[in-house]
Amino acid sequence: MTRSPVLVKGGKVLDPHGELDQPPIADIFIQEGRIAAIGPAGSLDCGKEARVIDARGMLVTPGFINTHYHSHDVLLRGMFEQLPLEVWGLYSFPSSYPRRHDDEIRTRTLLGAAENLRCGVTTVQDMATIVGPDRNHVDALLSAYQQAGIRAVVALQFGDRAAADTVPFWRDQLSPQALSQLGGDIDPAPMQDFISALLAMPRSERLTWALGPSAPQRCSEQLLTWVARISEEFDLQVFTHVYETRSQAVLARVSYQADNSSLVSLLARLGLLNKRLTIAHGVWITDSEIEQLGGASANLAFNPISNLKLLNGVAPIRRYADAGVNIALGCDNCSGNDAQNIFESMKAFALWWGLQSEVGESGAARKAFQAATLGGAKALGKESEIGALQPGMRADLVLMNLDDPSFVPLNSAVRQLVYAGTPRAIHTVLVDGEVVVEAGRTRLFEESRLGDAARKFQSCLCDDHRAVSERMAPLAREILEIHRTIANHPIEIDRLRLNDTGSTK
Repeated sequence: MTRSPVLVKGGKVLDPHGELDQPPIADIFIQEGRIAAIGPAGSLDCGKEARVIDARGMLVTPGFINTHYHSHDVLLRGMFEQLPLEVWGLYSFPSSYPRRHDDEIRTRTLLGAAENLRCGVTTVQDMATIVGPDRNHVDALLSAYQQAGIRAVVALQFGDRAAADTVPFWRDQLSPQALSQLGGDIDPAPMQDFISALLAMPRSERLTWALGPSAPQRCSEQLLTWVARISEEFDLQVFTHVYETRSQAVLARVSYQADNSSLVSLLARLGLLNKRLTIAHGVWITDSEIEQLGGASANLAFNPISNLKLLNGVAPIRRYADAGVNIALGCDNCSGNDAQNIFESMKAFALWWGLQSEVGESGAARKAFQAATLGGAKALGKESEIGALQPGMRADLVLMNLDDPSFVPLNSAVRQLVYAGTPRAIHTVLVDGEVVVEAGRTRLFEESRLGDAARKFQSCLCDDHRAVSERMAPLAREILEIHRTIANHPIEIDRLRLNDTGSTK
């Protein structure tokens, strides 16, 4: 597709490789969706055909990258609080609900894309849950992303182990009725065949595939071995949840002794520990496991807001960085955060980085900005394409008004972006040089119609949610009792403390 050239003129260009406090004023020339040249204001001869975007008085950044996101629960925003993950999942996971209408899938995907774009996120890694090999649901998801204009790396989430075997003490302590309600192992073959068929589809510039095994403990060794083989064969990134909760650390110690009581060692043994792997969360992890990840050039998707909201604590991001692990940022579920606001994630990153640093150090804001750009690009295997403002890279840009109160006066662009910035300041967003947000509103679809469609589905969804809540209430009570047992089970780390100084060998 031929695209008209674009000149983004006269903005302060905040490239993560460059000057971050007082960025230079420059012009950016875009051809065929890529940055062709960057030069001092007025220095580029772009011809008369170029569309000019006046960026004077604006801060220009790379598009932000949301490296861990689930589109499947966008319409459940605001439903939950103060629930541990194992109970929250009973009420929020798609498998608990009746099959959704295809139009509902499309609406929720568009709504989530709209929020991401209006927050300056130009690329999402969507670890979407599609119940069963449902081609209509996948088509609805993909068509929504194509309409929105956002860049998406889609990894369908899957697993095959019985839920009772994925959390410590459930198999032994839950009642027979609860075990029956949770169900047994799942035949992975239909989903494997479905994913293989999807991988054979042509890839587009903005929509690409990855692999999404839900978590090591939720997948059999045979399924994880298949993931490793497919990842290598098709050069696909792998995204999975690792050590999100204390319960998962306890499970590693009681059920994975053959792998040194380590889920990371399990991944290594099965061929998944490499640069294509991104673990989401990584909260309840030991120092030696972090060293393993760093030695393999693996990635962490840090989700500070959801980790706090779901009562899980905070990942030791300084230790990850010191070990050489690439750190990216995510916003996670809309029912477990509840916002796709990358500014909140950047600020939380910087604050936790500071708490995990020596007093008097600096640079937390720089690290947060880099995680939201360069770090995300590397985790997605797209570091040569996105995440920076350099010639040859995709023209994914965010333009923010510098007259917004958060930037007045401009003492340090990066610190004010991270500590004070909000989506309120965003004026224009480009993906591949195409304007997808203008004057703070999405440009490729009408948000008012989208809101009407979401409200149309709300009544049915709320009815289904009430039915799910009633059905799951007895099971939730049993799980909460076991949760207390897990909380008291001794392990050598404590990620609920600001500075965990215990042994983490």
